[in-house]
Amino acid sequence: MGEVYRATDAVLERQVALKVLHRSLSGDRGFVERFRREARAAANLNHPNIVAVYDWGAVDGIYYMVMEHVAGVSARELLNAEGVLAPAQAADVLLQTLAALGHAHRQGIVHRDIKPENLMVTPEGMVKVADFGLARAYADAQITEAGTVTGTVQYLSPEQLQGEPADPRTDLYALGVVAYELLTGRLPFTGETPMAIAYKHIHDRVPAPSTRNPAVPAGLDGWVASVTEKQRELRPESAAEARRDLDAEARTLPHAAPLASLVPEVSVIPVEASPARATTVTIPRQHTGKPERRRVTRWLLGLLVLLVALGGAAWGAWQYLIPHEVDVPTVIGLPQAEAQRRLETAGLLVRFGEGRYTTAEPEGIVLRVQPPEGTALEEGDRVTLIVSLGPPPVDVPDLVGLTLEDARATLKDAKLKLGDVGHAYSENFAADQIISQDVPYEDQAPQGSAIDVVVSDGPAPVAVPRATGLTQAQATSALQTAGFHVQVDEKYSDEVDAGIVISQRPTKGAQLQPGQTVTIVVSLGPPTFPVPSFVGMGRDAAVAEIRSLGLIPQVIELPGAVGEFTVATQIPLAGNVVRVGTTITIYVA
Repeated sequence: MGEVYRATDAVLERQVALKVLHRSLSGDRGFVERFRREARAAANLNHPNIVAVYDWGAVDGIYYMVMEHVAGVSARELLNAEGVLAPAQAADVLLQTLAALGHAHRQGIVHRDIKPENLMVTPEGMVKVADFGLARAYADAQITEAGTVTGTVQYLSPEQLQGEPADPRTDLYALGVVAYELLTGRLPFTGETPMAIAYKHIHDRVPAPSTRNPAVPAGLDGWVASVTEKQRELRPESAAEARRDLDAEARTLPHAAPLASLVPEVSVIPVEASPARATTVTIPRQHTGKPERRRVTRWLLGLLVLLVALGGAAWGAWQYLIPHEVDVPTVIGLPQAEAQRRLETAGLLVRFGEGRYTTAEPEGIVLRVQPPEGTALEEGDRVTLIVSLGPPPVDVPDLVGLTLEDARATLKDAKLKLGDVGHAYSENFAADQIISQDVPYEDQAPQGSAIDVVVSDGPAPVAVPRATGLTQAQATSALQTAGFHVQVDEKYSDEVDAGIVISQRPTKGAQLQPGQTVTIVVSLGPPTFPVPSFVGMGRDAAVAEIRSLGLIPQVIELPGAVGEFTVATQIPLAGNVVRVGTTITIYVA
């Protein structure tokens, strides 16, 4: 836009920087107004961290501005020399810059072009913000032409790229990008074209600096994330608030070499000036003794320059003077990134309008293009894409405590559906009740989307204790203490004493949930039955019958018995209850 000279103020005898608008631009009212705006904005700012403007005006159609001369280097030069700054050094640069921006914002001025090139560092370590050429009172920002974007794309905020008015939070976003660059030595977003970089600013988050430089603490990561939020409403309200947050983090940073130690000494040679005349210094050339060869060489070089100039003029005319028309390509139904690539390949500028909710197309698919497909446009014209935001959001109902069947019905009423069903043990929810849902109650989810839930399997299982070999009372107490219900069965046993547990189901060590039933079998001892009558039976038949009953026969012959023996009497008598293995004595005669 202009040229900057180092000069001497003859009245105050001080070094100054003199910015002069190019003569070729002096007739352009837009450029002149921009130059005046820069001067007015900067002249109203009086802060130690802002490059001062002493005077501005015009003489014979030449517009100029007299500024403070800063004998230092820019933050860009520091980065080129150091690679990265230590976290404490970067915080020093950022804190001083925030002090300058806080003053400007209170005056109603937004810088709009914060970048390392515009942050000067003096040999004393003081940071001075320069070039308010893009600054504009944000109260007047509405007069910006719709869609006009000014600034350096690597540092522009999403709202600037979308043609929205700038405000103080716009400068905070740019400073967050500068912070990332100071801490990592790299820009967060790069691309082959400015549009590719702009797309990333709008849709991607600025990465944490520690992903590039592990020496960056989590506190600085968080600060960078807060000032580079995509939605400006989520950023700090002001530079003062951002400075307070950063100052709190800076107090915890390890010490590093002072910022002044990074700035090389700059020797300033005084400019000799006279109010009446200017001095011209001529440097004599060294002769080689071959004037003819030099003349031929200069002639050939002049011819070459002329040809290059003619070629450049022809190329420039082709590029800028002759309009090139292109048809808006077919992009409806394509993913957003592919549609943008096709339009940019055709030489058109892409802008994204407000998206639209729809169930007809998934999120990220182009729904509409303006102007319509097939419209003839000139290269560089703007095309606006309307992209699907997916199904409209609906409120998610409360599913906790419901059964799966009830949850399905509730979700259907809310225009949602049941997703994956997990299972977990719970002391607080009965089996088959829903414990949790992946999208919380009263949050929103896209219409028709699935809500995953976790269902209770009841309390966690515990091991069944041993009951066999214990008395019925001991076994019942042990099982009930473990939280189980006890069912008692009884059984005769020739091997286990009465009242002792013969077996259990499930067995010892099995995993059951509290409240489930364990069955124990308690011994009744050997089985008993009434003794039948053997009187009148033959001896051999009676002995066989006794043995078949599991009893032990004992035969006693009465005196005087003759012939075939018959049972005359028995002990125990018929009807008495006995156990298996009892001896039955029969008397035969």
